[in-house]
Amino acid sequence: MSLLRPQLNHLGLYTARMEAMERFYVDVMGLIVTDRGSVPRLGNAEIVFMSASSDAHHQVALVARPDQSAPSCINQIAFRVDSLGALRTMYEAMKTAAVAPIQPIDHGNAWSIYSADPDGNGIEVYLDSPWQVAQPHSRPLDLSQDDKAIIANTETAIRSDPTLQTRQAWSRDMLARLER
Repeated sequence: MSLLRPQLNHLGLYTARMEAMERFYVDVMGLIVTDRGSVPRLGNAEIVFMSASSDAHHQVALVARPDQSAPSCINQIAFRVDSLGALRTMYEAMKTAAVAPIQPIDHGNAWSIYSADPDGNGIEVYLDSPWQVAQPHSRPLDLSQDDKAIIANTETAIRSDPTLQTRQAWSRDMLARLER
């Protein structure tokens, strides 16, 4: 029997800061509220469903948690964008929201910004690069540079990496591994 590989679709986050979390995911991350209500199996806890996709009723569900002392166990929640311009826009939105420090990173295989939501859950917004290199790989990313400079700097930095592949070649290799 072959291994079934379900696709990650959405996540639910407990929060003691429902209003701040909803504002962050709507105002900064661009999700829209698709529904809200209460969950009987969780003591009628408030729930807010949000999505940024016409194909998904919700990508994030916020569920009220009365205990404000419990820390987040989430390492990060990652959101993909489709251009360096969009990454810059998200950087500015996070800076304006001033929720947490922001760290732009060049991973060779992606350009990312890292921050946190109001509950301290790690947030990554990223754009895939045309290449793949072994991870972890981390260099500072200067988003004040234009797209051509960022792309050229990344290519120069990873050119001598023995694990360098095009994204297409890596995807073919990964597909072969998944089909075994």
